[in-house]
Amino acid sequence: MLYFLLCGRHLSDAQAKLFESVLVAGSDHGPRAPSIAAARMAATCGVSFNSAVATGMNMLGDVHGGAVEEAMAILYKTEDNLKHNETAVDDKLTEIFSRKGKLPGFGHQLHDDDPRVSRLYELAGELIETGEITGTYLDILANYRDRLSERKNRKMTINVDGISAAIQCELGVPAEAAKGIFALSRGMGIVAHAYEEMMSGVRIKGPCPNEEHLVRYTGIQKQDGGERA
Repeated sequence: MLYFLLCGRHLSDAQAKLFESVLVAGSDHGPRAPSIAAARMAATCGVSFNSAVATGMNMLGDVHGGAVEEAMAILYKTEDNLKHNETAVDDKLTEIFSRKGKLPGFGHQLHDDDPRVSRLYELAGELIETGEITGTYLDILANYRDRLSERKNRKMTINVDGISAAIQCELGVPAEAAKGIFALSRGMGIVAHAYEEMMSGVRIKGPCPNEEHLVRYTGIQKQDGGERA
């Protein structure tokens, strides 16, 4: 239904299952994620439940939740460029490196090998075998991984944003809708976390423990070296 409303076309049952798997993969990644942490903290402040959920949703943007859209735009453009330029992948990497940018869809703070990625690859592979998707964008993503690894001289891994981007490109989802789709996906996790926090009854729980080694004053110092109140 989501895909039909957005794209005006029906997915096959197998394609719909793959699309749903992308939504499930992005739904939760624990309380450390900024959107989840914000929703949980808001729930401790006595606001209404919908306000706590909205707090988390409003954290989603270009930095947290925007990598899929950026990756999809690159994959779509690269696929088009490869029709007349076989060095399109290397050219794009050169352009990104020249402005000291970062290629979205690779690397993760917590995972060297994200289990969500391997499962989505497995599901996508089944549809390539049956001809339900072409695998074109998954191949381009793998090409970027290989070329990026060569340039960095170390193994680079695809993250959940990268594989989600490639799959949505395979299904013809517009890149401009990616943040909205991720908001729906992560929204499920935000609702669950906000509800759990609200049911705990805890009020005004800060973002981290009030311990000196975790949060330190770094402002103007007194002349004797002590911290200024």
